[in-house]
Amino acid sequence: MGVIIRQGFKASISNYIGLVLGFVSLYLLQPKFYEPEELGAIRIFIELGTVLSAFSLVGTHYSINRFFPFFRTSDQKNHGFFFWAFSFPMFGYALLIIVLAFFGTDFFTFINPKAAQYESLLPLLLILIFITLYQTVTEVSCANHGRITVPNFMREVVTRILIIIAGMLYYFKFISFYASMWMIVSAYFIALCGNLWFLSKLTTINLKPDMNFLKKNPELKKDVFKFTLLLFFSGIAALVVPKIDLFLISSIRENLAEVAIYSVGFYLATFIEVPKRTILQIANPIISKLMREEKFDEVESLNKKNGTNQLLISGILFFLIWLNIDNLYALMPKGEIYVKGKWVVFYIGISKMIDALVCGNSPIITNSKFYSLSAISIVVAAVSSILFNYVLISKFGLIGGAISTILVMLCVNLCNLILLQFKLNINPFDSRQIRIALVLGLFICSTFIGPWLNGPILDSVVKTSVMGSLLIFTLYKLKVSDEFNELLSGKMKHLFKF
Repeated sequence: MGVIIRQGFKASISNYIGLVLGFVSLYLLQPKFYEPEELGAIRIFIELGTVLSAFSLVGTHYSINRFFPFFRTSDQKNHGFFFWAFSFPMFGYALLIIVLAFFGTDFFTFINPKAAQYESLLPLLLILIFITLYQTVTEVSCANHGRITVPNFMREVVTRILIIIAGMLYYFKFISFYASMWMIVSAYFIALCGNLWFLSKLTTINLKPDMNFLKKNPELKKDVFKFTLLLFFSGIAALVVPKIDLFLISSIRENLAEVAIYSVGFYLATFIEVPKRTILQIANPIISKLMREEKFDEVESLNKKNGTNQLLISGILFFLIWLNIDNLYALMPKGEIYVKGKWVVFYIGISKMIDALVCGNSPIITNSKFYSLSAISIVVAAVSSILFNYVLISKFGLIGGAISTILVMLCVNLCNLILLQFKLNINPFDSRQIRIALVLGLFICSTFIGPWLNGPILDSVVKTSVMGSLLIFTLYKLKVSDEFNELLSGKMKHLFKF
């Protein structure tokens, strides 16, 4: 648990610096640099790069977590594991290029009829997909060596600074809109180079396959292909399902400005899940190792602690964001346009807290002998996401997309809970989580009182100081988390051990 906390804490620092930069960029600068339609096009472009890279990955990032311990050797040759880790995505990428060559125009038109004008960006999109998929591979590889701080810094800090510079140059008319898109892609490429450099410092990147090792372990080879094929679809679902709301808003509403409004609201809610992302990065390899050793009691204990702490931290962040939501939009350039996404923040925030509570369930199932049953969750996620989003977005617009996210989250996690309980007899819940939820619910109700003082900055400073401190003090006195109380007691030295 100490390794998870230390690496998660240090990676969270990079993530929160990145989120501050992202907040400054997406809330204060990009709405000023770009028109809403242009910002919507940029968000669709970046999200497409992320989603389509899932097809190219063909489940490789999951396979790295599960099978690297079987290939790992003391001489760092690792039986040529990196050859397979880097080769599989190339196959998926080639297949994706073929599909887009035949159906690229129809695909862009489906995403948004008005997006056809950006079809000239297809070559640039293919470059972004290539960079994104290997960025994922290198990040997961670093995590399997117990180090995620540098990859997180490259992705969350370096990339965002370069994206801000790209927007600034466009705003002052030094470059065109198309050139700013090139700079955005270049930012991701620089991050990838940083990951490769750091991975090479952690281990030897041996790209020579060890065919003899696979011949001596035929069952392992069979398991690798079976697992990768199944998790190929799971990986697609994991990335596509959370984006379906954005794509259907673009397709149904046919308004790139609404895409920008929804993206801004959605992004603010992502502050809530930073602890989950960073801790899971380092926890996944540990879960994989414990599951392989069949130490289920340790897995259950780890999962309960993670769930409790994730709910606690995510809940505090959600409360602080929602407490200041009106002031945030008041300070935002063109805030009168983007404030339409206010309730998007609320409903997406609720979904993020639900996910934080049970975020460890999916990795446990994936790394168990019942991993094939995760296909059930994939089907449920895909069907419920398309159904809920289509119906609710058509009827309620942006808010419908946000509400559907909660419903999909509940459906998917209910499936995972059933599998976890009946197949592995692992219970992710703890009585302390109920106390956390009750306290958070009470404090969130207090946010609807309205502004305390005139002026958004002064009002936010006063409300955050008073209510934030009161919430943290209440949770501390209730002793809902040993780790949380330890941090507040000033015992943080162990977090900085290398």
